[in-house]
Amino acid sequence: MPIGLQDYTVEETSSEWILYHNDFSLCSRKVRICLFENGLDYVSKHIDLIETGKYEVASKEFLKINPGATVPVLLHRGRPIYESHEQIKYIFHHARDNKVSEETDIQIAIDYWTEKASMVGNPVTEHKKYAGNTIGPLTFPLFATMLSYVPVFEILKGLIFHPIRQRVVIFLMLKIFGINFLKLAPIKNLIGSSFKDLNSHLVELEIKLSSSEGQWLLGDKFTLADISWSVILHRLEECGWSYLLFKNKPFVEAYYAKIKKRQSFIQGIVFQSNPNLERGISDLKEYIDQNLFLKSLHKKLGKSI
Repeated sequence: MPIGLQDYTVEETSSEWILYHNDFSLCSRKVRICLFENGLDYVSKHIDLIETGKYEVASKEFLKINPGATVPVLLHRGRPIYESHEQIKYIFHHARDNKVSEETDIQIAIDYWTEKASMVGNPVTEHKKYAGNTIGPLTFPLFATMLSYVPVFEILKGLIFHPIRQRVVIFLMLKIFGINFLKLAPIKNLIGSSFKDLNSHLVELEIKLSSSEGQWLLGDKFTLADISWSVILHRLEECGWSYLLFKNKPFVEAYYAKIKKRQSFIQGIVFQSNPNLERGISDLKEYIDQNLFLKSLHKKLGKSI
């Protein structure tokens, strides 16, 4: 069985590739970039998350596609692949010119750096192994500003229909209390530990980039590892953390500057904007400049690394 591909169909279709995705979703962005990199045309089916307006992932129609109520879901000839790290590997190995032996050193390195950037396992406790797991807590401030534009009744619907109630409760608290939710000791501590652990991952990334023999992470070829790290670095910029976490990391900073000019990044992220996201980023910038708690938090975390 190919990587992640299920042995059943969830949709009768004549299209080879269908992607159920969201503008803001980190994992959706990763898959879009991968599809563009490999020149694969796909049918785009946008699904709202509560951050972008409503719990469309918990609708009856979408739960037939993915009972887990998460995006992205990639369909290949109607058969689903549910995990984004499996989706990009499937796309990569399906493309004609990407046949790399799993035994080679370069493939081992690609797998290591791709996995390190993934959101796998427990997002609260497995920060030290997976950089991707640090991103949820570090996005809390942006979630708070985005949710200010979402009616509370849309979030309450999630308590009825969404299978992951804990996630709904967190978003409800962010909606009710806004930035003040971040002052709760467990939440503040989680953000702090995520920040420090991600900094450690970025230090390792800086060292690897400094020894790269090409313009990308593992040489001259743009690989799954670069795709996986591109969305993490971009999310840090969106959430206002990059000026702290990129400090004293010139190779990471230069690397991200090159990524932002790549056409697949522009198509997969820049051209996929969302009104709630744009307003949320703008509001968060003002909060970071003016809100005493956020200013203090940024200052404290900046000194911790």
